[in-house]
Amino acid sequence: MMRAGWLEDLTNWLRGLVQKLWDAIEAFFTDLIVLAIEKLLDLVATAFESLPVPEFITQHSIGSLLAGAGPTVGWLTQTFKISECMAFFAAAAVFRISRKILTLGKW
Repeated sequence: MMRAGWLEDLTNWLRGLVQKLWDAIEAFFTDLIVLAIEKLLDLVATAFESLPVPEFITQHSIGSLLAGAGPTVGWLTQTFKISECMAFFAAAAVFRISRKILTLGKW
């Protein structure tokens, strides 16, 4: 069996250097993609946080709207957990809208 010796050692060393360089480039671009997505989501969050709350929402609440309806409606809202249901529907709507925005309407 013939062995090249120093030439094989040199090529293995060069192959190792190229492999390390490729791994470093791959890690750099992976980190770059993660950083870009993070900055994009920060931008979206900042845009949503800068939106003012409409006045008609701040002036009313479900409690103030249903206060004049009587004790029966109060009992129904507490029994059927209307506030928790509305929070669940709001969370579902926010999830659906965010999913549409993040996937550009494709999913």
